[in-house]
Amino acid sequence: MDAKELVRARLAELDRLAYERNILKCSGFLSYSEQQAFHLLEAGGCFMTQTHFLDGGFPDAERAAAFFLPDYMGREEAVAAEIAVIRACAVSDRYAGELTHRDYLGALMNLGIERDCIGDILLDGSSCTIFCTRELAGYIAENLLRVKHTSVRCEITEAAALDLKPRLEECRVNVASERVDAVIAALYKMSRQKAAGLVDAEQVFLNGLTVSAAGRQMKEGDRVSVRGFGKFIYDGIDGSSRKGRLFVTVRKYT
Repeated sequence: MDAKELVRARLAELDRLAYERNILKCSGFLSYSEQQAFHLLEAGGCFMTQTHFLDGGFPDAERAAAFFLPDYMGREEAVAAEIAVIRACAVSDRYAGELTHRDYLGALMNLGIERDCIGDILLDGSSCTIFCTRELAGYIAENLLRVKHTSVRCEITEAAALDLKPRLEECRVNVASERVDAVIAALYKMSRQKAAGLVDAEQVFLNGLTVSAAGRQMKEGDRVSVRGFGKFIYDGIDGSSRKGRLFVTVRKYT
């Protein structure tokens, strides 16, 4: 059984347990490629629970856990029970180094924490917001004392207390067509060949699913993630040039 089949089997088992025992079941945080297993099972009508969803603790999270709810529980209650938010700040801004996502993730892994216990890590200068499983929040808050050469202090907080609305930049780009590789190439200023290569390497996700063909036509409202480059929402055609090329508008996450 390969990695994708293991994820599918695990999600199906969580769904079965939640349905048969009428209890909350939740997976660890899933990557985009792992989330595809959830979407495929859902599209195939394979889930037994009436309420199931992906949530990373805030809107448009990249890493998200799969939730399978009992009939007596709502979404907000379930997410609060399973996902915690930690705010990590430099003890002294004067001596704080420039820290990256990799620095924070490495410091967390050095604590012996499994990757699926950590969700998104949102940077804000030398500080950051960490999403994690509720059961590990106290351990992280007490033991994450240093990131690279910077001393940090951690506090468990709530997502509602933070301004976590995604920041979007509207961009208007010129493309030959609405093909996904054409839009990616124009937005991220790369060749069509490189954009198609990202699709072939399964690095491009559209509405949660891996894009299988570079010629996939985009539709208004499509959400695209390009691993290593970022995410955007496609808003459609906004005019054309005299030579027949299209102007399309996207909202890029910043």
